[in-house]
Amino acid sequence: MKKFSELGIKPLDDGKAIFDVQVVSISDILNCEVEVIDFQAGIKTQHGDNRYIVKVRFDGKECKFFTDSKYIKHDLDQINKDDFPFKATIKQIRYGNGNQKSFQFT
Repeated sequence: MKKFSELGIKPLDDGKAIFDVQVVSISDILNCEVEVIDFQAGIKTQHGDNRYIVKVRFDGKECKFFTDSKYIKHDLDQINKDDFPFKATIKQIRYGNGNQKSFQFT
């Protein structure tokens, strides 16, 4: 019987990065300096479409978080891929009447 590896099947390459690291909540790294390594846009999650997954290094370990923050998404879209990795601190901001919150890089 053949092994799967002997069947010659090429892996799917849909152009999306797979970050094989632990998922953390953005609140776990809030107000801490992180090294932003990479990101992937347009991710569909149980919370909705067009989320971003962001791979970071925090406390010496690589991890990832999902975000729909329009501020973080805007910033990531503006950064040239050659400028990765970079250091940033994630801050929580309140806007509107103060009841709405989001996150941004500083």
